[in-house]
Amino acid sequence: MFVNDVPVIDLAAPRGAVVAQLAQAAADPGFFHVVNSGPIAALKLDTLARAAAFFACDPAVKRAVSRTRENPFGYYDRELTKNLRDRKEIFDFAPGEETPWPVEMPGLRPALTAFAAECHSLALRLTALLCEGLGLSPDSMLQQLEPDHSSFLRLNHYPVDDLLAGQGVPPGPLGISPHTDAGVLTVLLQDSVAGLQMQQNGVWVDVVPVADALTINIGDMLQVAANDRYRAPLHRVRASEGQSRLSIAYFLNPGYHALIEPLPGLVSPVSPACYRAIPWQEFRGLRALGDFGDYGEEVQISHYRCDGAPAVTAAEHP
Repeated sequence: MFVNDVPVIDLAAPRGAVVAQLAQAAADPGFFHVVNSGPIAALKLDTLARAAAFFACDPAVKRAVSRTRENPFGYYDRELTKNLRDRKEIFDFAPGEETPWPVEMPGLRPALTAFAAECHSLALRLTALLCEGLGLSPDSMLQQLEPDHSSFLRLNHYPVDDLLAGQGVPPGPLGISPHTDAGVLTVLLQDSVAGLQMQQNGVWVDVVPVADALTINIGDMLQVAANDRYRAPLHRVRASEGQSRLSIAYFLNPGYHALIEPLPGLVSPVSPACYRAIPWQEFRGLRALGDFGDYGEEVQISHYRCDGAPAVTAAEHP
């Protein structure tokens, strides 16, 4: 089943069929929806409701738990993508990290902690299946992701009106400008409002929300590990018009000391490595700095591409 060229994959189907479908979707378009995803399904509505309640708080309540240049967790309303301010507000949380929490919402922390744990479990399961789809052992990336990882959960709100109107911080034209995700893969819970788009053959196509499904996309580090057999899709979010939009994203990221490079089983004299080893802490730090403020060009995996490696498609844009 496909919805706007994005496959819908039933994780309760026979394992062989699931592995084949995931591998095909990870190669093209890099986005897919999953249904029958396990215990996480029971938490989706409550988590969206808590996100809506947080963003409905007085601005002073939200800004009291703002992120800083030094601490990337908490609330933020002026994030940049490709040096353009996004038309959105966010709240980032990472288990084990210092996250400021609104005292007015004591139930937010336990709710997000529980949801993040289920997202992490699902993301590891999908990564194992995707490694199997490359003809490798399911645990080929496990040492990069467990027990240490730098994954985090993000609440996104795309309001109709610009929250910073008149404050001298002009917004870009989109909810989020075109980009690829930095990590291994992203688990996304969308509400019913469309807005997410992926680029296909130079055309922007809606990644329409599917009832009872979670939306998954490949990230830069999995593209590197797969030696370009999987692709991180270029995507963006339209600015909200007439109706605001909520989403919750879990970014599965390696441990800070991980080196990400093409997996050994995918490199040979006839298929050389397309990338040199990427220190995740360096890559993530440079990407986060570019998100927080206008501190120069955002780092991309193209900066680590080996000389002579074959050209990639439009899936990756520096």
